[in-house]
Amino acid sequence: MNVWLAIANPYAYDKAMWRAISEAQQRQTELVVVYFISTQAMGTMIHDLAEVGFIGHSSLRNLQSSMLAGYRGLADDVLKRVQRKAEGVDLKIEGVVEEPSLFDYILRIVKQDPVKIVIAGSNLNSLTPRLDNLPEIVEYIEEE
Repeated sequence: MNVWLAIANPYAYDKAMWRAISEAQQRQTELVVVYFISTQAMGTMIHDLAEVGFIGHSSLRNLQSSMLAGYRGLADDVLKRVQRKAEGVDLKIEGVVEEPSLFDYILRIVKQDPVKIVIAGSNLNSLTPRLDNLPEIVEYIEEE
């Protein structure tokens, strides 16, 4: 039994971070932290840029590689900050997860029987309508 914090935005996660830290402290359990990169969202964004002629098809791979490298760098900074802020909490940093769907990833975490899952993000429109289908242990905190 543990508490999970899934961060999906490098700039908007403070409320969710403090909520997850508080939950872990109150329940005296481990806090597992993951930084999620949606490869599906990134692919869609790059495809849209190509469709409107903003970038050429030959540049697509380079752009995607550069964006992933940038997000990984931001993720490292975010995870280090969470580690500093979660002082006194039994902490496990899972690191960066690169998958197409945050929703599907959350469903896999649910199967691990956590006591709470806190999701931090700001514009997860693809996830928001599906939140009703998730168990009550999942809390989505929209941050700006």
